[in-house]
Amino acid sequence: MKKTTPILILGLILIIIGGVVLFFFPKATENDLQMYTSETLGLQFLYLDTYFIAHESMMGGERNQYAIVLAEDTPENRAFFSDTPSATEAPPTITITVFQNNLDNYSTQSFFEGSNFSNSKLSYGNVANVLIGEEPALRYFATGLYENENVIVALPSFVYMFTAFFNAPSDDILVDFDTILKSVSFFPTEAEASANNIPTSADNAPPGSIHNLPLPPAVSAVRSLVARTLGISEGVVIVMSAYEREWSNGCLGLANADEFCTQAIVPGYEVSVQAQGKTLVYRTNADGTVIREDK
Repeated sequence: MKKTTPILILGLILIIIGGVVLFFFPKATENDLQMYTSETLGLQFLYLDTYFIAHESMMGGERNQYAIVLAEDTPENRAFFSDTPSATEAPPTITITVFQNNLDNYSTQSFFEGSNFSNSKLSYGNVANVLIGEEPALRYFATGLYENENVIVALPSFVYMFTAFFNAPSDDILVDFDTILKSVSFFPTEAEASANNIPTSADNAPPGSIHNLPLPPAVSAVRSLVARTLGISEGVVIVMSAYEREWSNGCLGLANADEFCTQAIVPGYEVSVQAQGKTLVYRTNADGTVIREDK
């Protein structure tokens, strides 16, 4: 009988440990994530569906300030953020604070050094230069009621300050914070798009488009696909037309050479969208789980 080598035993142990880790600590999948998009703030990101979002808006002098607060979706947290006053302590959150910047014209560095909102005086001094949504940013830790990790991005219209409040460095909220940061994208706000004559789904769209109407899931899926493919916000993908169709087979009448297609009528849509100055046409099935570009 052959002896089991130590390397083989070690390999088996690692496989078992890996399986246990994945079972108890599964990685987030696309199905666990929700998309947040604000045309007004020119901001888009993904977040786990175990969070809910609360919004705050305030005015300081001539300057507007907005807060997008993400908290773990529990009855206690929802009660805290409801209109009913709560005596409980504020929970750890991920907060994106957005400051109007067209008057002060902060750079990322000058906001960090010159604004009380940056909490820089309570930072630990380790400031890193990073890229968030392809924009230069500063990342650092600070202290306060909660320990907090911060990322600042200054753009002409707004300064965006991303903050994760946590109790310990091992807290899951810091992993969820990274999920948000990695997915962030910035795009022209409604005001910027209007000033520069850039059509968006909410403004300046060509006559006859259906972008502002409730879209069937299949049509929304086409918008999402185009945005992901081109690396742009869904807000600048304009649905020009969407017609109900019946396709001749499971390949939506667009079979590739030697491709097998189910031979049955498939109801769906023919969707025309405009993005980055181009018009693209797609075919879908009824729920948008099958999408093919009609080139």
